[in-house]
Amino acid sequence: MQNICIISGEGVIELYKFWNALKSKLTWYLVGCVIIAGVVSIGCGYVLFFFGQSFIETQYDDPEFNKAFQKKYVKDLQKYIYDNGITLDNIKEITGWTDKNYQVYLALYQNSKVIFSSDRTCYDEDEKEDIDYDEEELSDLETLFQIEMADGTVASADIFCYDYWQYYHYVWIMSVAVGIALFIKILIKMLGKKLAYINQLEKELQILEGGNLEYPITIKGNDEIGNLARGIEQMRLSIIENMKKERLLLQSNKDLVTELSHDLRTPLTTLTGYLEILNMNIGKDQEQREHYLELSLAKTREIKELSDELFEYFLIYGEDKKKFEVEEVPANMLVEDLIENQFLCLEEEGFQLQNVNYIDENTGNCRINAKYMQRVLNNILSNLDKYADKEKPIEVSAMKEQNYLIIRVRNGIRKNLDTHDSTKIGLITCERIMKLHQGEFQKYEVADEFVVKLILPLVC
Repeated sequence: MQNICIISGEGVIELYKFWNALKSKLTWYLVGCVIIAGVVSIGCGYVLFFFGQSFIETQYDDPEFNKAFQKKYVKDLQKYIYDNGITLDNIKEITGWTDKNYQVYLALYQNSKVIFSSDRTCYDEDEKEDIDYDEEELSDLETLFQIEMADGTVASADIFCYDYWQYYHYVWIMSVAVGIALFIKILIKMLGKKLAYINQLEKELQILEGGNLEYPITIKGNDEIGNLARGIEQMRLSIIENMKKERLLLQSNKDLVTELSHDLRTPLTTLTGYLEILNMNIGKDQEQREHYLELSLAKTREIKELSDELFEYFLIYGEDKKKFEVEEVPANMLVEDLIENQFLCLEEEGFQLQNVNYIDENTGNCRINAKYMQRVLNNILSNLDKYADKEKPIEVSAMKEQNYLIIRVRNGIRKNLDTHDSTKIGLITCERIMKLHQGEFQKYEVADEFVVKLILPLVC
């Protein structure tokens, strides 16, 4: 039966974190640094220990050098035997001396038998071994030392010293220390580039924090640190771009307010003059008074229209994209409403209308805010009513290009227009509304014709 392991709660979270850590390029870089540093340090430590051990054996594992140590230990052993009264009967008490001098091998012989060995702990009479020496061993026996027991009995002693073995420990400790030091040094050296890069990013961020957004962020590598630097650089460029757009927008608003102030001043001055004439009762007959009153009302309506356009512009300007509510509307229904209902009113005003519609039920949907789209259409219709030439037809076409709905309105421009009639604030408002719809509002003038294009993204 298949085993099923279910992990829940904190276990899932920890497993998820571990899996994400494995996918991290920086994690693998750190693992690689540790492995490389470990292999190099272990290898160097082993080589140092190997050559150190070889050097010790070459220097100290020598018969003549060992003989000097043997004489010293024989003398010390003889003194220990006298001081402790050791005889053949209590020969085992020599273990006290061998335990103290653990780096010495000792064997005592008498009558071709081993009576004591530092490798054994019991030496009863029945355990004593007979030794048959060959000719080579007999020559070696001539180098044995003679030890006198406390009762005057003589025994032959074979001693071999391992004093130099303690140097092996020193070499081992030194090799481990060098390996650890080398591991730390290599690891720091390999991680130093990343740490230096992080320090560099910190300094560059401090420069940006100080207000110098023109200072570029250094981008190195494709790991998480490099991606972080790339994100910071992109954010810096975005902030600069947004600040430029904000400055341009503020300047546009400033220019707009200046232009509107001029446009409002002209009708206000005229209106003031008409009212002063009426107030001074210069026009004595009723017909003249009615004429000036009609002119005053016309200027009042002009001022109201300008103020309404200004209010509408700043209302749209303050709209938040995130809170902008839209609904999906079929593209063919939007176009039919536009052509058959909205623009047909122009025919009643004496305009000629030519419609071209390439949109059908399969075109798709558009996400729009009906209230704001109506404002766009109202502005277009208002401009057509003010500035379009009735002698030329108004062409309205709808088509699909790639994944966008394109609505184009083209009209002839009326001649002998009053230069103060157009503030273009309505067109600026349309641009803002179309941007809120993730679309575009394009306008351009060709010869004596004015063209407007509404571009809306389609949702299939």
